[in-house]
Amino acid sequence: IALAILRLVELEKCVVEGAGASGLAAILAGHMDEFKGKRVVLLVCGGNIDTTIFGRCLERGLAAEGRLQRFTVRVSDGPGGVSKLCNLLAELGVSIKDIMHDRAFIRDVHSVEVKVICVTRDWNHTKEMRNLLQETYEDVYFYDMPMAI
Repeated sequence: IALAILRLVELEKCVVEGAGASGLAAILAGHMDEFKGKRVVLLVCGGNIDTTIFGRCLERGLAAEGRLQRFTVRVSDGPGGVSKLCNLLAELGVSIKDIMHDRAFIRDVHSVEVKVICVTRDWNHTKEMRNLLQETYEDVYFYDMPMAI
């Protein structure tokens, strides 16, 4: 349902509540095979969605689609180590939503663990980012695989 709400906002510029997006959600999830190849009309109704819930739905839709990514990478703790990571993401056109670095809980005193939440354009952009990070850094961990891919 979150992915359907995201699709309606992005493609149709239409804000709907979960019930109003459930028909599209069923189709996107592949539950309506009997309608493949046929013209189908979806009733999209109900804009009574709380703004906080709406924001969560958009984020969960992005995560389900693989556009909201969460990863941890170990980088040099020397000058410019975290900056290099940020520049690499920026050059790819990846938007950093949240970043946190941690020195205290890793054994190597010359490294820092960086936790990143970022947004990509689409799944292909995500794969490009993942590949580049794995080529550039020895220790990269991605937390989730998208649910809608």
